[in-house]
Amino acid sequence: PPLQGLIGAQCSPPPHVLPFGLKPKKEFKPEVTMKRLNWSQINPHEMNENCFWITANDGEYDDADLLCKLELTFCCQKNAKNDYALEEKKPIKKRIKELKILDSKVAQNLSIYLGSFRVPYEEIKRMILEIDEAHLSESMVQNLIKHLPEENQLDELSKLKSEYKNLSEPEQFAIVMSNVKRLKSRLSAILFKLQFEEQVNSIKPDIMAVSAACEEIRNSKSFGHLLELVLLMGNYMNAGSRNAQTFGFNLCSLCKQAAKDNMRRKEIEEKQKRARIAREKAEKEKLERQQKKQHLLEMKTECEETGVMDSLLEALQSGAAFRGRRNRAARFKDVLQNLSPTSDRPVLQVCNHGNLNVPENIHTHPSVYALSARNPVSKDLNREMETNSPAEKKKAAGKKAINNGENSTGKEMEQAGFVPKGDVMPEVEALLARLRAL
Repeated sequence: PPLQGLIGAQCSPPPHVLPFGLKPKKEFKPEVTMKRLNWSQINPHEMNENCFWITANDGEYDDADLLCKLELTFCCQKNAKNDYALEEKKPIKKRIKELKILDSKVAQNLSIYLGSFRVPYEEIKRMILEIDEAHLSESMVQNLIKHLPEENQLDELSKLKSEYKNLSEPEQFAIVMSNVKRLKSRLSAILFKLQFEEQVNSIKPDIMAVSAACEEIRNSKSFGHLLELVLLMGNYMNAGSRNAQTFGFNLCSLCKQAAKDNMRRKEIEEKQKRARIAREKAEKEKLERQQKKQHLLEMKTECEETGVMDSLLEALQSGAAFRGRRNRAARFKDVLQNLSPTSDRPVLQVCNHGNLNVPENIHTHPSVYALSARNPVSKDLNREMETNSPAEKKKAAGKKAINNGENSTGKEMEQAGFVPKGDVMPEVEALLARLRAL
């Protein structure tokens, strides 16, 4: 009988052996939930002996500071689920044309294709069978391959030749094309023949460039260190998932990683930049308003005393102070009404200024001299009244009354405050001199 210690040993499976001396990868346990790096990992048993991942050593970059930065940069934030996003979208009902075999979308695309050429269906069939390069273009063949119905649909439509006139245009075209054997293979060969020279001329430089780039990358040590660092970070971020402890990954999966996260990061940075610019602009405008207000207050305090006097002097010198009111000459009727007997003003009597002795130091008004100059006329009239006849005496008395009325009117205008225009200027000059003295 077998020994008891050998029973368990016979039932246990053999341990998992890694090829080419590979060692198991370290299992990481981050303190926070990390974003996943969805790469396409390579099975170690599918690697060959010269593969880069056989000699890659990502353990030398295992640093605590680096892993902490990874946690801060790529940690996950749980977002609340949007209820509106969970709602099922209602399908949009479209009006579908009645078709017997073809799908509505295929029929629509095929009808658009046929409408762009306006060539009879039999003529298109002839060009395909004869490979007429004079009439067949690259875009025509390429679009026909794209919009052509499936082979099973073509077989079903070939059975409806008797109902050809009752079918729609796309189905009629499909019935005509169903007579061509191996239609899609024939169209693909025609398209390759039309594109051959162009493809050779365009691909040859690219093939040479790709070959040289692959050889340079393969021999680059810096690129190898970069891949080792990416392998370490990916295994740390994928800890606890099916992509953890990976020995290698396909390089094509790296191109898909930066698109989404980098776009989101750029949007956040742009928002922060715009907010900072707006905040700086608002602070600058606020500071300018405060400085302007302070400057106006300083100007007001400095010019508060001198500004009024300067403006008044300027108005007096330019005559703007006298332009506000229109000067109107006083009428004789208004003067008589103001000097009526009912008023409180005393009525001046006509007197003979020739008999008055005026002191030399007293400066009389020019109007007084004007009135006194008219008194000799009244004396002459009195003498004429004594010597002439009664009719002449009557005329002389009228002249005397008019003369006395003019004299009294002049005196009354002086008492009422009417000053001749020539006397206004000395008063204005005196006022200006007084203001300058102040």
